[in-house]
Amino acid sequence: MMPHYYNYELMKRINGDTQMTDVWRLPAIAPWEKTCTKHPTQKPLGLLSRIIMASTVEGAWILDPFAGSSTTGIAANLLGRRYLGIEQEEEFARISKARREEIEDYKTFAKYRRKIPDIVKAEDTQTDLFVCCEAEPIASLPFLEDEETD
Repeated sequence: MMPHYYNYELMKRINGDTQMTDVWRLPAIAPWEKTCTKHPTQKPLGLLSRIIMASTVEGAWILDPFAGSSTTGIAANLLGRRYLGIEQEEEFARISKARREEIEDYKTFAKYRRKIPDIVKAEDTQTDLFVCCEAEPIASLPFLEDEETD
């Protein structure tokens, strides 16, 4: 089990080289985040991305026992983390699957990363932490590496 982790330096850089406060001002859910329909309590990708960058390292597992539309999973996938979501409502599980399939397209994956300001700021300050590159497509997206193929 991994001990508590907080990436203080990255959060400071994202916040203009000042300590991140406990009040975050982030935009509401943008229309591009709702392309696969919407969940009644969907959270902004920017919020989940910041939480994940602050509290996990690349490759870490994230468990979401109430996945909903899997915003946590989408953010995890965009940031190179592994994700396990549990959802009992079939409608929301279908939304989650559609959202995951949507970012399997490299162009959509890259577009989403560009639209989240904290990811852009993190890339600008720590390019070695992120593998997404627009110059040439990658053979497989990080979240697909361990999947079995039929």
